[in-house]
Amino acid sequence: MSDRPLSQTVRSKGVLLYGMYDLAGLDKAPKVRIEMMTRALSARTHTERIVGGRFRRAAASLRWLLRGGPRRVGVVYVESVTTSSMPTDLAFLLLMRLLRKPVGVYFRDAYQLYRDIYPRQRRRQVLSDWAWRLTKPLLARIATVRYVQSAGLGEALHLRRPVLLPPGTDPSSPDLGAGGQPLVAYVGGVGWADGFDTLVEAMAIVRARCPEARLVAVGPSPSAERRAALPDYVDLRRTGRDGLVQVLTDARCCVIPRPITEYTNFVIPIKLWDYLSYGKPVVATAATETARVLEESDAGLTTPDTAEGIAEGLLELLADEALARRLATNARRFACLPESTWAARAGTVLESLGIA
Repeated sequence: MSDRPLSQTVRSKGVLLYGMYDLAGLDKAPKVRIEMMTRALSARTHTERIVGGRFRRAAASLRWLLRGGPRRVGVVYVESVTTSSMPTDLAFLLLMRLLRKPVGVYFRDAYQLYRDIYPRQRRRQVLSDWAWRLTKPLLARIATVRYVQSAGLGEALHLRRPVLLPPGTDPSSPDLGAGGQPLVAYVGGVGWADGFDTLVEAMAIVRARCPEARLVAVGPSPSAERRAALPDYVDLRRTGRDGLVQVLTDARCCVIPRPITEYTNFVIPIKLWDYLSYGKPVVATAATETARVLEESDAGLTTPDTAEGIAEGLLELLADEALARRLATNARRFACLPESTWAARAGTVLESLGIA
């Protein structure tokens, strides 16, 4: 399917956001991204949304069609799923193209290309990977515009003329600054790919030199056995996006301990942009895109992906409150730049789809 000139296709300034996730809880990065893009697009133009799990969004799509949805929007913006798209997703989006609606698709990641780094843990992942390899090129073919968070991801996915659409900041978030307590905050998963175990090791090193230091970790609960094995200075919390302010307020800094791999070099964690929005100094392993953002914002320190390296970065901010405050100020300043925001990302979508 060839891309049509946008000037020949756009008939309305409305946009349909098609999100391939159930948004309950806003406790995962894809959910947060969909919610923030919805808000940003809604502030610019008439926006409708279809979201949900596989069967729910299929039913919602049918209802939307029967209620005359295509007459109310001119373009479709898609937040695709990490795994494979459903046949119903592809059929719906193909119908939108046949109705002369430009379709922009955000391609989220490419774990399936890096199974040497992120091995399959369940048998069904073999089938899931096969389905992804089939549906990803079909989705790319249907798309009028293809979005990615970084140039590296676009190259890995072999996408034609991808448009960069990294995460954004939210200047309406409260400016928390560098907290006064020797508290380190972490938001994310507890698996190897998230660097959680390395972070716990790093905190043991930190505690040897700063005994009052503690770690608060927001994310999914590990197994009962693993949870019981964690030291008492690690406080595990479970909360959605709305509860982050209370958790992060007293933290001196926030941390991103991801291992540095070929994959993490070209992904940009949404949590990084949230930390900047809250005006928090950041300690992060020096994956390429993360390091680029921290260098541009001068809002944090980058480290090796070892326990020792992460510990040194944390200790520097715990010991030097003036440095932490300066980085916090820079974080908030960067977050408030118009070009850093989710509003700017919405502008990119609307402009690239022809309704800016």
